[in-house]
Amino acid sequence: MNLDYKILWFEDIQASFNAKKRLVKRVVEELGFVFPEPRNEINDDNLNTIDFQLYDLIIADLNLANDEKGSTILNTIREKGIYTEVVFYSSEGEAYVRSELQKFQIDGAYCADRDNDDFIDKVSHVIQTTVKKVQDLNNMRGLIMAETSDIDKTMFEIINLIVTKDTLGIRDNLVNHIFENVNGKVSGKKSDFDTFYGNRNINRVLKDTLMFDTSEKIKAVQFIIDSVEDKITAPYKNDGFKTSYTEITKKRNLLGHETQAPVEGKIIVGTGEHAFEFNDEFCITMRKKVKKHGDDLVELYQFILSLQIKG
Repeated sequence: MNLDYKILWFEDIQASFNAKKRLVKRVVEELGFVFPEPRNEINDDNLNTIDFQLYDLIIADLNLANDEKGSTILNTIREKGIYTEVVFYSSEGEAYVRSELQKFQIDGAYCADRDNDDFIDKVSHVIQTTVKKVQDLNNMRGLIMAETSDIDKTMFEIINLIVTKDTLGIRDNLVNHIFENVNGKVSGKKSDFDTFYGNRNINRVLKDTLMFDTSEKIKAVQFIIDSVEDKITAPYKNDGFKTSYTEITKKRNLLGHETQAPVEGKIIVGTGEHAFEFNDEFCITMRKKVKKHGDDLVELYQFILSLQIKG
């Protein structure tokens, strides 16, 4: 599972789909996931075009247009060897849905009333159940590694945009800032650094993962943020970005490299003052923080790029 929580939805009434979609979106985002637009099908015409492995949940109206049954569709899906969790709902009520499914001897499906309160209560329960099934240390470790890797790439793109285009008029100051920071940590590559520094070859420094690692990208992006006056950068001024994102990378590194052990029924990652408990709350918080930083950096990149286009 990644940050996208994908849903396949069978509903032939557009207004109902839109209304219920808003309720489900709120549940998914409260758990720290991204809510892509669900694929909405009104019957079984397109079943052979659907890659069911892409979806974390199937939601279906039991009674579709032309007297087509959602249960018939699920039967076809199950015959394909797909056992994704399914929530069926109907205006006839939960008991009706359950009795209809029994006729088809369908297992692994949840039943709900079309009423919004009952519907969202059941869907929320199922979503949390599907998340728990994959929310172990290995999965969370992979998710955070992948998402922070994307953030790392975005940070580099922002820095490189300033260095190559000088959009904000701060290229020289940024270059000096990077050289000053890198100079303090390159004793093992002093000869190379002296050559780059003498030639002002900033591109060679940016491509050197030892001289210019994630911590240096964070410092450079903080410098850019402090040089830009915009609603995007306002919350991250005065080392705000460096502090908040460094905390994420620390947790990422602990997940990737430290031991984890059960302590009084809890899973503790790491040791000493940096140790933390791995639980549902931690996973939700980390997903939200990673998504927030990733989205904000993409917005910053687009903002800087727009200034270059205008220029």
